[in-house]
Amino acid sequence: MYKPKSIGSLTSGQVWDAHVAKAASSPIHAREYKKSNYVLDTDKVMGDRIRNGEPVGQNYLSGKQKERLLKYGNVTEEDFAKYTK
Repeated sequence: MYKPKSIGSLTSGQVWDAHVAKAASSPIHAREYKKSNYVLDTDKVMGDRIRNGEPVGQNYLSGKQKERLLKYGNVTEEDFAKYTK
């Protein structure tokens, strides 16, 4: 029998994406997040997504973004191998 997933597990990624998009949309929003002690660590989020094989933007798979993730995002070249197939 099919067991549906809980709503919370389905929407949690979308909620996080909305927070990231809002904080990145303008300096005013970024300041508000900073005031609330909300830490937005995009490198950690993208590193986790890459390690889990989840979809990420092409800019994180090559160039300076990739170099930064390799340096600070706790990912390895093997983690990126999933995306070259």
